[in-house]
Amino acid sequence: MTDGPQVPTPPAGRGRWAFSRRALIPVLIALTSVLGSIAAWRASTASGAAAGFERRAFANTLTAEQEGARIESDLASVEFTHARATGLEAAAAALRGQVEGSEAAGAATLAALADAYDAAATSLGLFVTVGVLPDGSLDLEAARAEQWALAGDLQDLDPAEETAAAEDLRAKSQRLVGLTALLIAAALFLTLAEVSRRRVVADLYWRGGVLVLATSVVLLIVVEAL
Repeated sequence: MTDGPQVPTPPAGRGRWAFSRRALIPVLIALTSVLGSIAAWRASTASGAAAGFERRAFANTLTAEQEGARIESDLASVEFTHARATGLEAAAAALRGQVEGSEAAGAATLAALADAYDAAATSLGLFVTVGVLPDGSLDLEAARAEQWALAGDLQDLDPAEETAAAEDLRAKSQRLVGLTALLIAAALFLTLAEVSRRRVVADLYWRGGVLVLATSVVLLIVVEAL
C-alpha cells in the first residue's frame, strides 16, 4: 500500500506533445511577426504604387483638359477664318456679277476689287488646314476628332488605365492590412495558449492560433498572386 492520494498518470504521448507544443509556440509566434512585417511592407509598397498611378492619372487628366482647351481655341479660329474666306469669295462673286452691267472704268474697278477679295480669300484659306470637305465646307466634328487623335498619339491623355491600376493597388493594400490584423490575432491566440494553465483552454487557443495562422498564409499567397 502507498500513503496519500494517487495522482492520475497522463496518457502516453500527451506529456511529450505538450512539451513539443510549448517549444513550437515561440517559433510560430516569430513566424507571425515575420509574415506580419512582410504583409505590412507589401501593403506599404502597394499603397505607394497606387499613389504613383493616381498622380499619373491626374497629370493625364490635366493634360487632356489643356489639350481640349487648345483644340477648341484652334477650331474656333479655323471656323472664323473659314467664314471670312467664304464671305470674301461670295463678295468677289457678287462683284463679278456687277461687272457686265457697268461702264468700262467701273467694271475695271469692280474686277480689281473682286480679284483682291479672291486673293484675300485664298490667303485666308491657307490657314484652314483641318476639317475642309471636298465641296469647300467645314466639318468641325471631323476636325475635332482628328486633332484629338493627333494629340493622343503624342502623349497619354486617357487616365482610365492609371485610375484602374490605382484602384486595384489600393484594394490590394487594404487586403494586406487586413491580413496583418489576422496575423496579430494568430499571435495573440498562440500567446494565450502558451500562458494558459488549463489544458482544455490551452488546446482551444492553440488550435485557433494555428488555424488563423494557416488561413493568413493562404490568403497572403492568394493576395500576392492576384
